[in-house]
Amino acid sequence: MKHPVFFALAALPLLIACVQAPGGAQPSDAPAAQVSFETLVQQSIPGQSGKTVREAVRDEAAWAVLWAKLREGSALPEQPPAVDFRSEMVIATAMETQGCVSKVTIRGIVRERNRLVVDLLEAPPAPNCVCITSERPLHLVRLPRVDGPVRFEVEFGQTSC
Repeated sequence: MKHPVFFALAALPLLIACVQAPGGAQPSDAPAAQVSFETLVQQSIPGQSGKTVREAVRDEAAWAVLWAKLREGSALPEQPPAVDFRSEMVIATAMETQGCVSKVTIRGIVRERNRLVVDLLEAPPAPNCVCITSERPLHLVRLPRVDGPVRFEVEFGQTSC
């Protein structure tokens, strides 16, 4: 007859495979997973003033307030794009008002355990740009809902004239 320790060791990999972290969270050593997202709006709004925005929006009321602020003085529709906040959320980014041509881009979103990491490129105008109208760039995306914290990793670039 085989020793009982042998059976315990033989069953260990099966036991580990059957155990899942609480709430479906990824184990601490799980690799980061790319999150798919859909761009709702990405443009620069001429003449608009405002500060930097980096937000995760998870409810209809907050979405309506943010949309109203971001569309001020623009041709964006009065009603925000539809989002089902039971299963989706919005990541909203905007740069503060720039002297002219500029762009903000959400390049990717990764889920690390129970949080999101947003890869963001902010590209103000190159130093040699001379423009008549200031503008405020923004990028808003819809993605599957994650209730954990969101961290923005920002890289700075330049937009050519």
